[in-house]
Amino acid sequence: MVTKKEIAEHLGISRTAVSLVLNNTPSSTISLETRSKILQAAKDLGYRDVEVSPKLCYILYDRDANDPRYMTDLQIMEAAASRFNYGLVFMNITHAPESLSKLQRSLENQEIEGFIVSGDVDEKLVDMFSHSNTPYIFYGLPVRDKENDLNFVAFDNGKLAFDATQYLISLGHTRIALFMGSMDYHIHQLTLEGYSQAHKENGIPLDKSLIQISNDENGYELGKRAEMLQLDYSAAFCANTVIQFGVLQYLQSKGVSVPSDISLIGSGLTELVKISVPQLTTYYVSTADKERTVSLLLEIINNRNSAGAFSSRVTEFDRFEGGTASSWKPKGKQ
Repeated sequence: MVTKKEIAEHLGISRTAVSLVLNNTPSSTISLETRSKILQAAKDLGYRDVEVSPKLCYILYDRDANDPRYMTDLQIMEAAASRFNYGLVFMNITHAPESLSKLQRSLENQEIEGFIVSGDVDEKLVDMFSHSNTPYIFYGLPVRDKENDLNFVAFDNGKLAFDATQYLISLGHTRIALFMGSMDYHIHQLTLEGYSQAHKENGIPLDKSLIQISNDENGYELGKRAEMLQLDYSAAFCANTVIQFGVLQYLQSKGVSVPSDISLIGSGLTELVKISVPQLTTYYVSTADKERTVSLLLEIINNRNSAGAFSSRVTEFDRFEGGTASSWKPKGKQ
């Protein structure tokens, strides 16, 4: 059976582009011409459509379908599902009534065996799945205080923030900024807790002026704001690679050397990490840990009449060295 990799090699394009098209991902980065070529090649080469395979669905909720963080995860889930002979389809759902109605129809028609739910999950979405008979798993910690009754794979973002901040401290940094998104989201609340705990355990006073928030997670603007406020920092922990990449772009536009002048460390292992110059230094969840989401969902599917919820928590993280973090050097000695 022909694979997506073979289709990509046949056309001389990236496997990501092939996956996005064959998963029906609404990605504006794929032109109509390229989309047509991929579909025609899949047909000519005898690609086995996921329509004839049992299907899982990856839902991205209230997030941009082009967000590189989630596209990387989608590819990991697709590869894991294929090893169990499942196809993976993609749905980009928002909190708008018509979008939720579309999801409700998918839950009711039972054409999809199980759902992996990611993005900015809210109580409305949690209630929809908890009252459904369709197997599901939330990818990431669901709404706070409801996790005891839900299926989920959670990543301890507080521990990741602690580890990343601790690493910067081990490099000699004590003036460490925190750049993150809205505090309305549990993930950023945990990030702040981990960042603060690392300071406390090392006896470093917490300077709250170094904690900067951008609701739209615009790293470029966060870097600009830090300069306008004349913040004194030698390193920064960024809550994700989108923010980190934006901060890096701003610093470089101002002639600031990273990491010689300012070190940056982030969270995640997306395509931005490796296309960046220098490559981004990050802490991230291993591919094996992410792939367990599919294994757990299949366990839920096979034991759907079992009482109780299925859950898993990831508390250990890997570090991608990249090139944006280095030891602190006093000014004038760089």
